Amino acid sequence: MKWLLWLGIAWLGAGCAPAAAPSRNVTPGGAPPELRVGTSGDYAPFSIGAPPGPVGGFDAEIAEAMAGDLGVRLRWMTFRWGDLARELAEDKFDVAMAGITWQPARAVLGYMTRAVARGGTCLVGDPKAARVAVNRGGALETWSHAHLSDRELVFVDDNRSLPDLLASARVAAIVTDSFEQRWFRRPSWALTCEPPLARKVYWVGPGHPDLGPRIDAWLVAHRVVVSAAQERWFGERQRLDEVADLVDLLARRMAFMPLVAEIKSRRGLPIEDVDRERKVIEGAAANARGRGLPELPVRRFFELQIELSKAVELRMQERSALDLEKQIRPALNELGTRTVGALGRAREAHALPSCTLADLEPLSPWLNEGERARVLTLLQAFE
Repeated sequence: MKWLLWLGIAWLGAGCAPAAAPSRNVTPGGAPPELRVGTSGDYAPFSIGAPPGPVGGFDAEIAEAMAGDLGVRLRWMTFRWGDLARELAEDKFDVAMAGITWQPARAVLGYMTRAVARGGTCLVGDPKAARVAVNRGGALETWSHAHLSDRELVFVDDNRSLPDLLASARVAAIVTDSFEQRWFRRPSWALTCEPPLARKVYWVGPGHPDLGPRIDAWLVAHRVVVSAAQERWFGERQRLDEVADLVDLLARRMAFMPLVAEIKSRRGLPIEDVDRERKVIEGAAANARGRGLPELPVRRFFELQIELSKAVELRMQERSALDLEKQIRPALNELGTRTVGALGRAREAHALPSCTLADLEPLSPWLNEGERARVLTLLQAFE
């Protein structure tokens, strides 16, 4: 398979300064600084091949294009999915780019960028299979434990081995997603997929606090590049606009709420925390003033977010090993800051009045239609 390596793409982001690479990676002799990118090499169409061989796929194409603009030299590093979080925390690489799915447990470590793609989990083969294979250590393993707990799960360390397991009848089904199944599913194999609500992002290590926002700025300035790569690798163009980003950030917040509810229940804490709620709203208002946004609609938006978050906590709980004060709340604070920024960008693009309920579908796992309609009303009236 051949993949396209982008060479010499012009910087299009007027008003967005090109991002500097991590300074500690400057090499002798005047060579460009390095950006260490982690890849798995086993997850088409995002990551195909790994060092020391050639690296290709959607994320490799984006990395090459981005590196050219940012004036850095890519250094590809290989990871196994089960080791990804640990190696990122140990600073084995600066950013992971291999079809990484956003998850709360990942979002508390480092920075997860804007979504570059959205897909859904798929079961290939017999939907009632008693023996199912899935890749170890990723979001699909988490999904399998939650949805296939009554099946015998077979874990593999290489996505590429899954089709052979199914073809040889060693398992009756495999777990993949709407992206990967296009690369190895056979016409005779049954396919069952969930709605495309899982977001693919780039995961920046905690030792590089400036790199994540700079990658986001590049993605915003180069939507045309990203969209064209989507069409080449996914067979379709997916939304990259500011409304999609704003709704994604809201969905990320809601995904934390069942975890918060379980922790509070275990510790005997009330769902309502008036002092923290007041601090969140005041922080959002101050952030809005600093960005030149109207304060009142931002306050109302965050008040509704908090109200709906508590509603989710009351009806949903999910076991969590995360720490509420040290991990979850800092992640929620970051999401709040990013949400204000996303509101500002969507407002500047005059995109909010034309929002529809369909735009809010990513919130459906947590919010019912009436609750989504309340969010829509505030967004459409945002001035």
